[in-house]
Amino acid sequence: MAVTLSRIGQVKGAGATWGAGASGLDTDRALMLKLGSAEVMEAFMTATVFKGKTRERNIRGGKSVAFPITGKMTAAYHQPGTELTGTINDPSDLNERVISLDALMVADAAIYNVDELMSFFDVRQIYTKELGRALAVEYDKRVARMIFAAASNTTEPLNKTSNAGRIGQGLTLGTDYTASGATRQAKGDALVNAIFDARVGFETKDVSIDDMYAVFTPEDYYLISQSSRAINADFGGAGTIADGRTLRVAGIPILSSNHVTQSAYTLVAGDHNGDYAQNLSKCKGLIFNKEAVGVVSLLSPALQLTGEEWRVVHQADLMVARQALGMGVLRAESACKIVIP
Repeated sequence: MAVTLSRIGQVKGAGATWGAGASGLDTDRALMLKLGSAEVMEAFMTATVFKGKTRERNIRGGKSVAFPITGKMTAAYHQPGTELTGTINDPSDLNERVISLDALMVADAAIYNVDELMSFFDVRQIYTKELGRALAVEYDKRVARMIFAAASNTTEPLNKTSNAGRIGQGLTLGTDYTASGATRQAKGDALVNAIFDARVGFETKDVSIDDMYAVFTPEDYYLISQSSRAINADFGGAGTIADGRTLRVAGIPILSSNHVTQSAYTLVAGDHNGDYAQNLSKCKGLIFNKEAVGVVSLLSPALQLTGEEWRVVHQADLMVARQALGMGVLRAESACKIVIP
């Protein structure tokens, strides 16, 4: 015999029709408690890859920093009996790079107090992480564009022939990478060859390999790991397939970033340096020395919270993450871009 149940989850006795699917149960459970998980699914934290890999300078009481550019000196034989007057290296070959601050960059969020009280997870912890992440992402994007700008620079900073070649370097991947039938191993080998070519280019310009880095897209980073040589012990490779890591190629540490490839950027109000306007849509990798780009910082990333008066007026708390910095090319010869046609 069927039993007539008192369904305590129904609203005004409105029961469900027995059947498959959510609709067959929802009305019988309408008044049941909805539990919230404390294990909130946070967005993955993206740590900056480019932080600490440029020339950084903290300033106070100024709007820009000038970095001097000096040239090489030359030597010559001395004729006996002649006076030395400094003519061997006259005129001097000097220049400067000026890096100015951009406008204050902020990321903000206002949290309604009542909503926060009703929430079953720590709202502020999530928001502070995401606000900091927003600044970190913007930092990495801008440094990547500036390295690309350095690699694309074709203007000699100095005049003397002895100082020629202090411009950027660009390498275009061939059909061994771009062909539709190219294997992962072949693509990885093409990228490894490009890294070695870049190192040769740096050494011919007397660029130090110390503090040199190579940053690729995640896809290309793992293609390098699958090349026939990058982690092959017979070639002295560093890294493992098991870990999916390639430590270094040609003596250069290998890293990955989601910001190596970017769509064309258009300058916005607040941008001081026109070099931000770059198109990295075909960029696959950036190889650079720490001296390639300079970062001038007036305000390091920090979090601000509004006080009691703002809270009373708006019944909410405003959280603001901010930073004030500027970026610019320092030594273009210290940067190389790897691109596809």
